[in-house]
Amino acid sequence: MARTDRSAVAKALDLLKALADADGPQRLTELAESVGLHRATAHRSLAELADRNFVLRDENDRYILGWAFLRMTQSPGARHSLAELSRPVLNRLAIETDRIAGIEVLEPGGCRVIETVRSPRYQRFRGFSGELFEPWRSASGLTLLAFGTPGEQRTFLDIAAAAGVDTDNWAEHLQMIRDAGYAHSSGQLDPLTADVAVPLFGAGAQCRAVISVTGLAQDIHEDSAPQFAAAAASAAQSLQHLMEQDDAPAAQRH
Repeated sequence: MARTDRSAVAKALDLLKALADADGPQRLTELAESVGLHRATAHRSLAELADRNFVLRDENDRYILGWAFLRMTQSPGARHSLAELSRPVLNRLAIETDRIAGIEVLEPGGCRVIETVRSPRYQRFRGFSGELFEPWRSASGLTLLAFGTPGEQRTFLDIAAAAGVDTDNWAEHLQMIRDAGYAHSSGQLDPLTADVAVPLFGAGAQCRAVISVTGLAQDIHEDSAPQFAAAAASAAQSLQHLMEQDDAPAAQRH
């Protein structure tokens, strides 16, 4: 039974929480039922949230969390929304490079793979979607550290040192990645694979995530890495543009 004793703020918060807890995009009817609102009331609240970019509606009229909300949380729902936003871009990158395209973020526990898209050639390869691993073991994690905050770098430097990793040239290596604009790693997560990653910048020119290309180590090596990095950088720019559009006030988009 729909409740009518809630304020507009409470209704909006209930809808946001329902989206954050959901395991995928939600339709209007599903959301209204899950929070106990009339369909018309839920629609009005969602429209106001969409106007402020706290929710987005996809081409199938399903709702996901918007970029304004993503900046405020790293919940599973937020990660799913980032995956939804990035998937079309990753699809194009996977096809263009004929490799595995991915997006990763830095969490307190390490580098989290949010989403991967595999080209037909790599359909039989195991993906790392959802996995969390030490950032120094891949180009994605190294890029997140190189373009991250000094506090993040110090934290993971201590963790790496405690794990027995040689960190003597840590600062110099991260600076080289910043200068190059990308990182290349081979054989760290899997002896047969290598990856290249570039930063994805959000509001305030902060590195919010990285875009990566993964393939066989024999194909992604030091000589070919710049080519894959350029393709990943173009994809990152496309996704950044999408996020900026989502984050702009509605009045500026008309």
